[in-house]
Formats: sequence, C-alpha cells, structure tokens
Amino acid sequence: MRKKNLRLTEIQLLIVPALLPVVGMLMVILVPRQQVNWDAKDLWMTFVFFGLIIAAHLTLTFTMPRSDQMILPIVSALTAFGLIMSQRLESVRTGNIASRQVLWITLSYFVFIGVVVGLRNVMLLKRYKYTFLVFGLGLTAAAAVFGSEVNGARLWFNLGFFSFQPGELLKVCLVIFLAAYLDDKRDLLQAPFKILGIPFPPLPYLLPMVAMWAISMGLLFFQKDLGPAQLFFGVFLIMLYVASGRVWYVLAGLVAFGGAAVVAYQEFAHVQTRIVAWTNPWPNGQGQAYQIVQALFGFAQGGVFGKGLGYGSPNSIPEVQTDYVFAAIGEEMGLAGTLGLVALYVLLIYRCFHIALQARNGFYQFLAIGFASLLGLQTFIIIGGVTKLIPLTGMTLPFISYGGSSLLINFAIIGILCRISADSEQT
Repeated sequence: MRKKNLRLTEIQLLIVPALLPVVGMLMVILVPRQQVNWDAKDLWMTFVFFGLIIAAHLTLTFTMPRSDQMILPIVSALTAFGLIMSQRLESVRTGNIASRQVLWITLSYFVFIGVVVGLRNVMLLKRYKYTFLVFGLGLTAAAAVFGSEVNGARLWFNLGFFSFQPGELLKVCLVIFLAAYLDDKRDLLQAPFKILGIPFPPLPYLLPMVAMWAISMGLLFFQKDLGPAQLFFGVFLIMLYVASGRVWYVLAGLVAFGGAAVVAYQEFAHVQTRIVAWTNPWPNGQGQAYQIVQALFGFAQGGVFGKGLGYGSPNSIPEVQTDYVFAAIGEEMGLAGTLGLVALYVLLIYRCFHIALQARNGFYQFLAIGFASLLGLQTFIIIGGVTKLIPLTGMTLPFISYGGSSLLINFAIIGILCRISADSEQT
C-alpha cells in the first residue's frame, strides 16, 4: 500500500479516543472501591471499543483512503465520553445501561462500516428521494398511531427487547429529500418574482417542498414531539437559505416559527410546563422544574475543573443518562470538561462544512450542509436546554447520551459524510 493511503493523520488522532475509555473506566471502577484493585474483566468494554476503532480505521484505509481523516477520531472521542458516562451512571441507574450502550456502540460502528462499504454511489440517495421520504413519514405516522407514549409524547415502537424511535430515521430521510429537491430547483428558487415589492419564489416549485416539510411537522406535532420539530424547522431554514440566498425566506420562517410556538404553548400542557420551568424554575424546584434545578446545582458544584469522575451526585437528576448527561459531565468534569466537549462538536461541524465546500456537485453540498445542520442544531438545542439558555426539549446529545436509535442514525450520517469526502477527493 502506498504511504499516502495509510491515513497516518487519522491513526495518530485515534490514539486519544482509544486511551480515553481506559483512563475513564479505571477511575469509574476504582473510585467506589477506594483502592487499586482491578482485573482485565473490568475493562472488557474498552477492549471492545478499541477493536471497533481499529476496524473502522482499517475499513476506511482499504476502501476510502482519501476520505476525511478527522471525522472518525472526533466521533470516536465523543462516543468514548458516552461510554464512560454510561459506566459511571450505571451505579445510579438500573438496567445495565453500560453493557447495553456497548452493544449499541458496536452496532453503530458496524452501521458505519456498512455504509462506507455498501454505499458506493451516494447519488442513489437522490434517485430514491421520494422513497426515503415516504418511508420515513410512514414509520413516523405509524409510531404516532401505534407507538408507546413517554412523557407526553408518542415516539417509540416498543419491540420488547428494544425500542426504536422512527423520528431519528425521519430526520435523515427529510435531509436527503431536501438536498435532492433543492439541487434540482436551485436556479428557480434564486429567480423570484415580486408581489407588492416582496420577493417570492415560483410557487409551483416551492410548494411541494413546503408540503413535505409541513406533513413532517404535522406528524411531530401530533406526536407531541416538539424537539425534533424544532430541529427540522431549523434545518429546513438553513438549507433553504443556502439554496436561495434569500434572507427574507429565513425571516418569514422565523415569524412562522413564532406563531407555531404560540399554538404549541396553548395546545400542549407539557410545553407550558417546560416554558414555566425555563422562565422561573426556582418556585417549582421540588416539582415540575426539579430536573433543571438539579442540573443547575450540578453545574455550580462542578466549578471549573469538576468534583472528579465518580465523586458527583448524578442520581439527583431523574433522566441524567439521556436528556441531562451534559449536566452530569459538568458536575464531575467541570467547565473545562464541558468546554472540551463543545470544542469537539465545533470541530465536527467544521469538518462537515469543510466536506460540503469540497463536494463535487450540488447534491453532495446540500447533503453535507443538511447533516452538519442536524448535528449542530441538535447539540445546541440539548446543551442550551440543560443550561437553561432555551426551553428544554427531549432530545439526545449526539454520540454521548444513552440510547440506540440516535446513535445508529448518527453513525450512518458520519458514514455518508465520509463517502462524500472520498468521492470529492477522487475528482
């Protein structure tokens, strides 16, 4: 193999994600015991994770040596944090969440490898854009009717041995459809006509896209799942702006979003509860705003460098392994740890936009921008909610929160991005 195909930058950057779980797991294991007493079976999860990293690296080396060399190390570092926190939180949560998370991580890396190896032509996604959209909408509609209701939202298919959230798949299907449609109609969207001096795009070309988006939003509202609705709306506006370059479209969308937010506040009791908890959580610190108050206390106790891994009190937050894992990290790793995670997410989004800039055709560009927007907005929404910057909506922190649906879909997204970067480098 030629030296330039060895992906030396990637293998060097993977050293930290490979060692991170070892150090973190040892701390999590040794702190409760208060003595240096461990054996190899305590670290079996780290061995599995190390093998997955090597397998992913070798797959990229032999199949796509010219693809982006920073994506996999960044994602692996974030996933390593998630693995450590799952092990840490297992002591305060029932259900063997660490072992289950290792299983989901393993499946996710295999999904990544499957996308890298199996998706030889990304343009096939464009060819079947309506198929993906109908499939995603169908699953989401089925969940809205037949799914299980959790915390006021009907989101999940409970299959006994695991639960699946179709909304995670819908977000990928929607991005694929929007990327394909905007690539086909870009020129038309950039040539508006005016009514009373206000620019409008040709309505026959805009309406199909808006209709598909509106159906998706309607299903999410019917499910009372307002977090993904907020996410999809942001992605839609970003992609529409990139395609048209019209700021007016974004302003009109924000006005529509404000109206939808008012309707949601009036119609859904759990939205009212979250708004009250956001604006003034302290009077209800032992009731409806208990989680956000405990999260803020955790951040305050963590300070700059944290109380130390294993020395915090994450058990005070009911949903700490999913919605509030960032608060647990803030308590035990402090401001330094949370800023480190934010920096990793910023680097990940930067690399996604870099891939978009280097893409060889419009569909690749829109697809990479859509996925970058998905990951970036989802990260902002959950971190902003936990820190009380914005109202909290039930979503997972990408690659870190406990759960399988989000992890599987996010790794599929990363696989597609790697394929786009490889195709772009070969031209």
